[in-house]
Amino acid sequence: MRRAAFSAFARTEGERLLALGRREPALAVALVATAALYIGFSFLNHFHYNSGTDLAIFDQAIWNYSRFEAPTSTFLSPFGYGNILGDHLTPILILLAPLYWIWDNVGVLLIAQGLLLAASIVPVFVFCRRRLGRTGAYLMTLAYASFWGIASAVAFGFHEVAFVPLLLGLILIAVEDRRWRLFAALVMTLLLVKENMAVLVVFLGLYVGYTQREWRKAAITASVGVTWFVLATDLIQPMFVEGRDYRHWMYGAIGRDLTSALVNIVTDPTRLPYVFFTGSFDPGTGWADSTKLGTLGLIFAPFFGLALLSPIGLLLLPLLLERMLAGNPWLWTPYLHYSLTIAPVLVMASADALARLARWRPLVPRARTVLVGGAAAIAVANVAVATRFPLADLVDPDFYVPSAEDQARRSALAQIPSDASVLTGSRMMPHLTHRDKVYEMRAHRKATDYIVTDPEEYFWTRWPKAGYRDRQRLFFDKGGSYETIFSAGDIVVMKRRTSFAADPPE
Repeated sequence: MRRAAFSAFARTEGERLLALGRREPALAVALVATAALYIGFSFLNHFHYNSGTDLAIFDQAIWNYSRFEAPTSTFLSPFGYGNILGDHLTPILILLAPLYWIWDNVGVLLIAQGLLLAASIVPVFVFCRRRLGRTGAYLMTLAYASFWGIASAVAFGFHEVAFVPLLLGLILIAVEDRRWRLFAALVMTLLLVKENMAVLVVFLGLYVGYTQREWRKAAITASVGVTWFVLATDLIQPMFVEGRDYRHWMYGAIGRDLTSALVNIVTDPTRLPYVFFTGSFDPGTGWADSTKLGTLGLIFAPFFGLALLSPIGLLLLPLLLERMLAGNPWLWTPYLHYSLTIAPVLVMASADALARLARWRPLVPRARTVLVGGAAAIAVANVAVATRFPLADLVDPDFYVPSAEDQARRSALAQIPSDASVLTGSRMMPHLTHRDKVYEMRAHRKATDYIVTDPEEYFWTRWPKAGYRDRQRLFFDKGGSYETIFSAGDIVVMKRRTSFAADPPE
């Protein structure tokens, strides 16, 4: 009976999509063009050795899934979290494993991410069309597809949150249509993306209660979010890493754990807003840090702050608190993947706010002008901001030609046998992942068969941690037991001089 119900559900949803495609052929064209844009950029960026650490981690783990092995990554193993399910609870990634049976290549993840992000324009368009009409919806879809947060995520390589925009867009439509079974299924799927999505689910419960007056469903949704977060971080994740504690509590500025943080927020109401807008909770420093304010400005300015005028804006709160209260300064910036999850909320909330403004009595005679004009202004603003972010490289002719450094890196990697163990830097990592032993220099201290790196990158302190400053010492310390077998410019490949049966003691 359940199988029949699922089949009927899938058939109904398929018919809905086909009907939408027939009514809106331009949307289908936009979807294909957006997918081609994201995927094409991802591959070119990857071939320029600009994709980073997380792509390597996920590729190695999902590659292991595809071989019916545990989703381990040797890039995380030096920290004691080799199984990625103990680092972040991301069971949804197993859905991508069968793709490696078709093409055993890291490019599978770049294609999957491009398709997921392109597909998310569909619920965004449907939602906006209901409020702004067809023209306004296409303009808002353009704003969404060019949003700098998506561009930064695509340039980063791959991350599990690529699933979130599509799921979140579908969830908001399910709430509006009061399709509660679909809503429940989508929420449960969202929880499988990452353990911190549980916090977003709590706020989805609040949103359901506020907008639909479905307080029982709201309470259940919020309770599921809280329960899943506790189970995931206190019980499930430690099982995969020999009982180690959850390691991603980054909110020491407000408390050493969740309980103390809640107590501090209640007893000192100024602490949370202070930390939210500044680098840390240090009254002596004043409002000195501009990174957070700059990122917040980039988030809201291209949408003219309209997202704050819609009830959907409630969902911005957990997504922003997670970043601005964290102790990791990279979360405060507009780079990497950190602004991806907020994209559909921003666009759909802004469309909802525009529709509300158009119903304001003094503006009713000019409602269409408000809707289309507002959407056009948002689209122009987002496209203008996008010229300062990575997708703008697509109009640079040099982006389509490998540089001398790219060619040197490719030649260097060709020196390494597929079964050899390797120590490397972040630029090379995603190109070496389909092997059992490949390590990042910042963490690994044992001998490997090969070292391949760009010394310039190797000396570069990417993260604001003192421990990274000893990388050049590690590099030079290995010089005596390795011989250089390839050198081109700054690119170096070193091979271990003597064979060994096992790693020496640390």
